[in-house]
Amino acid sequence: MNPGVTLTKCLEGLLMLSLLVSVGCAAPSKYQSTTVGLHCNISWDKTNDPKVTGYQISVIDQSKQAKKTVRFIPAHTVKISCKDAGADHEGLWDVTVQSCYDKSTCGPPTEAARMHITAK
Repeated sequence: MNPGVTLTKCLEGLLMLSLLVSVGCAAPSKYQSTTVGLHCNISWDKTNDPKVTGYQISVIDQSKQAKKTVRFIPAHTVKISCKDAGADHEGLWDVTVQSCYDKSTCGPPTEAARMHITAK
């Protein structure tokens, strides 16, 4: 699949979740994971809705399905390190982002972006 087409499809949604690596940006895909280094970042597009007070970031460790870390991030922030989000070791992770009006009222999550964190 052409990376330009994948990126264009991602831009159509309210939030675009992207995994930043030192060589550029990779659009999320439900069919494959993006390989990133230990010092990766998770970023998303800021919403234009003035009622949004923050974003809920969820990371799920695929090696331990029960390990799901959820962070509430203030609305002025649109990037967090993988480690600060909870993806703190090598392995396969799923990431979702939700825009929230408060800590208990959030919109639907983005489609999960899968990333493979490696030390290489």
